[in-house]
Amino acid sequence: MIKQEIHLENVFSRNLKCFKNRPLNVWVFIEESIRLHSKKTCIIDENKNYSYSQILELVNSLETLFLKYNFKKKDRIGILFENDISFVIVSLYCIRRGLILVPLNPRSSRFENNTILNDCNATAVVFNSSLTNKISDIEKDVIQISFKLEDLNNPSHKDFSKEANLIDTETAIILYTSGTTGKPKGAMLTHFNVIHSCLHYKNAFNLTSHDHSILVVPASHVTGIVAHFLLMIFIGGSLTLKKKFEVKDFLNTAEDQGLTYLIMVPAMYNLCIERGEFNSSRLSKWRIGGFGGAPMPIGTLKKLKKVLPNLSLINIYGATETTSPTTIMPKEYSIDKLNSVGKCVPTGQIKIINEKQEELRSNQHGELLISGPMVIPGYWNNDVATKKEFTENGFWKSGDVGFKDEEGYVYILDRKKDVINRGGYNVYSSEIENLISLQNSVIEVAVIPHPDEVLGEKIHVVIFKNDSLLVDQLKLICKTKLADYKQPDYWTVVKDYLPKNKNGKVMKKDLSKLYNLF
Repeated sequence: MIKQEIHLENVFSRNLKCFKNRPLNVWVFIEESIRLHSKKTCIIDENKNYSYSQILELVNSLETLFLKYNFKKKDRIGILFENDISFVIVSLYCIRRGLILVPLNPRSSRFENNTILNDCNATAVVFNSSLTNKISDIEKDVIQISFKLEDLNNPSHKDFSKEANLIDTETAIILYTSGTTGKPKGAMLTHFNVIHSCLHYKNAFNLTSHDHSILVVPASHVTGIVAHFLLMIFIGGSLTLKKKFEVKDFLNTAEDQGLTYLIMVPAMYNLCIERGEFNSSRLSKWRIGGFGGAPMPIGTLKKLKKVLPNLSLINIYGATETTSPTTIMPKEYSIDKLNSVGKCVPTGQIKIINEKQEELRSNQHGELLISGPMVIPGYWNNDVATKKEFTENGFWKSGDVGFKDEEGYVYILDRKKDVINRGGYNVYSSEIENLISLQNSVIEVAVIPHPDEVLGEKIHVVIFKNDSLLVDQLKLICKTKLADYKQPDYWTVVKDYLPKNKNGKVMKKDLSKLYNLF
């Protein structure tokens, strides 16, 4: 890990630990990487390489093309692209001009995208023509710009970044939460937030301009745009863009292009184990394999360590509201820490509190409150949600239940709203999921509450496994390892991977309806 000087600053009316020597804004570090690595490959899309200088030329050409729209600083610009070069160019254009970037997910519905554009009062939406049906019926005063790379041919050499006068506390990106608990909220990621997250990743993993990543998660997600796209430019590295995740294509690309670092959701690692030739001889340069977005079953971790012994598998816990990382697992850790999500990032702070808002000691279970320069100042045009989900001194209420041990390692037990209350006992689904997933023939497992008239809720296991493993064997393991009130009451075996949302998380709330469980 690289150590960097930290000092206290008052930002967003919060006293925060901040990195002392850091770029003034996001465009400053982009410009510096272009200057230092002008001839080096920056982006690979559809097997075409774009150097840092070529990326700048394309951004300059977009300046010329978009002059007629007369955009003003802080205008919200929706963008709707797959993981492709157009996403990169339009994003960099917005950042340089001081426009607020609002990425839309191609997998989202037309209704969801229109809701976002209306909520942020977008000035324009820039999109690929193949995705027109994802934004039709939007407000007439929103400028609709169908864009493809072939439209660029006349570069501008004017420096718009100085004209924009970018300030680090200003919003650079608005990312909308998935909205599974109601109306989506626009998380305001500032230049200040993004810079600190890039530094956290760079320092934790000793990333340099020699590193190469592959973007297989959505570019419109915080992990895609911060932990891959902007991070790779920050370090002067290179990034391959993939519109979809296919195991054989991913592994071939990783080998051919020398993958060294990336973050995927656990389901993607599972698919690689089940469907690909996942071995160290093919992936000798891959040194950092981050995962997050959902718990990684301990069994899957052990399988990965067996087939890729030289790969550091790093649990990274975070959220849109924390601009990606809150905790990062150290590269070296003992086996008893395997189900931890790591330690808090150097500038961050995590408090564990109970229902009375009292801070708890080590190993006591409560909700995680998170503070630091990576934590957003609030939600776009939504004071009600900001006041509800942030404390007065700037801690974000994560909604996750967990604890810290004596060494500062953090453990996530469950979403606060997903804890199973079995006759007055709190049961954490991840504890049971981790135990079951230790078995080699288990592919995926989810534990959900099953309504019960007497106890309120019982425990229901939904599992995708190989035929060689019997449910009776799993029941015996649970009986041996778990307290009596944690014993699963119902077991459902399914024949395929569990349903997931567009960010790769298992949709537990949909399982009962999908499989007609109760």
